[in-house]
Amino acid sequence: MKKEYLLKVILSAAIVAMLASCGSIKQSEMLMLQNMQSKASAIGSPPTIRIQADDILNIQVASRNPETVAAFQVQKGSSEATSGERALGQQEGYRVDETGNIYLPFIGRIYAAGKTVLELREEITTKLVAFFPDVTVQVRYQNFRVTLVGEVTRPNAYIIPNEHLNILEAIGMAGDFTPYARRNSVLVMRERNQKREFGHVNMQDSTLFKSPYFYLSPNDIVYVEPLKAKQYATQGDFLSRYSPVFLPVVSLATFVLSIVISTK
Repeated sequence: MKKEYLLKVILSAAIVAMLASCGSIKQSEMLMLQNMQSKASAIGSPPTIRIQADDILNIQVASRNPETVAAFQVQKGSSEATSGERALGQQEGYRVDETGNIYLPFIGRIYAAGKTVLELREEITTKLVAFFPDVTVQVRYQNFRVTLVGEVTRPNAYIIPNEHLNILEAIGMAGDFTPYARRNSVLVMRERNQKREFGHVNMQDSTLFKSPYFYLSPNDIVYVEPLKAKQYATQGDFLSRYSPVFLPVVSLATFVLSIVISTK
């Protein structure tokens, strides 16, 4: 009788442990950049980003006499908007139209598509010197935003103040991964030059730094997939979903074991 009771207890504990383990997260799944060694290596140059249609550019023109360049000043949006609201809402700046052109006061149409912001700045400066000899020009992306969704702490669309952002910095802006993030296959969706690309980045391996998706481009979307463990940790988890199947099996197994033991 004691053997039968002990066997039932062991069987029940094993089943409970098995079900509970279904929702657990392994430590290896939560690590970043494993097996990194202390060494120095050359840093590759960030990819060159070229202007394309629908980009919005912030073009600042300055002169010793501010009144002469007042026509270039674009009214700023509300500073109270969140980063996501500013990214998705109406933005100030000069939009590159479908033909690749922008239109500026005094000099009119300039073909911007395919140029870097440095090349465009030099061209605008050359044209404006004829009107304002002391002019200085700055050109930056107004719509360099990346969107992070999935298993990050603060999913949102973020506007980037410069032209270079890597995926580690982007994850940091979003408050890091959640515990249920699948770190070894982060999806990057990219649309540039009339092409849509999909690439996966392994955030747990040093090959991350050699990936063409390590540096992000304007309008990239980063999707962090959840681990399978999350489906067992959320409402409607494994126990409530599969208990109608497992409980009869456990009961039958216990009954069969009871008969086997009683016949001995």
